[in-house]
Amino acid sequence: MHKQLLLFIAALTFSATARAEASLADLIFMMPKLVLMGIYNELARPWLLAGLWGAAILFWLVRAITGRDAVGELLDTFTYPRKPWINTSSYGAMALLAMATLLYVLVGYALWGAPQRYGGPSFPQHSAQPSKGPVVKHTLPYPYGKSPDNRRGEWPKSSGRLLGQPYLAAGGDTLITLNNPGDEGLWVRLCAADANPCSPLRQAYLSPRGGYTLDRVDEGKYRVIFTQTSGKNLSGSTRAFSVTGDRRGSFNMPLKEFDTKP
Repeated sequence: MHKQLLLFIAALTFSATARAEASLADLIFMMPKLVLMGIYNELARPWLLAGLWGAAILFWLVRAITGRDAVGELLDTFTYPRKPWINTSSYGAMALLAMATLLYVLVGYALWGAPQRYGGPSFPQHSAQPSKGPVVKHTLPYPYGKSPDNRRGEWPKSSGRLLGQPYLAAGGDTLITLNNPGDEGLWVRLCAADANPCSPLRQAYLSPRGGYTLDRVDEGKYRVIFTQTSGKNLSGSTRAFSVTGDRRGSFNMPLKEFDTKP
């Protein structure tokens, strides 16, 4: 019995060690790819590409106007030793850098697809905190059909914003956390309080017992309307509430009051 127990413990130890070594090996092999993808995401920023090409054009314009490498001569006054380690013109070097960056971005796009965006107004990464919920059978059709962001035209599988839909009223500092305490999925729309019918400023899906945070909400007066995507497809609306822009604020709203009138 003791011998069997020792063999069992040894097998577990060896298995755990082997898994750890395999995970470490996978991480080591993945590191170059992760580094290259990180560089690609940084270089693919529109302002960086535009800045490089703008600088290259400016250097060439100075060359055409002055008839000499005026920018390079100016930069040489700040270098030591005076002899540059690469004998090239400033406009040629900048054009080469811009072309190399563009080539790297094109190759990265072909290999890894569109670059990731962080913190942009159209894709608020930090605000989307999807919470996984139970699988639900949606009885309400997805209202917007198929799109490049949603090729099947289906409701999300977890809480999150509806991709491809407007992301408006996003210049403030207020957070609005929406909670779904029920057992049915919810289609949520943020609307101006006096808009009737509602023209959604933001839209999200809340899985059963899930939540989602609307970030950077502008100063103004709003209401939230919501509809069950499964079950009886009941709808409801919060009371109008005001968002002030004097300081960072937050709201926590459980969406549970439905209109049961026929």
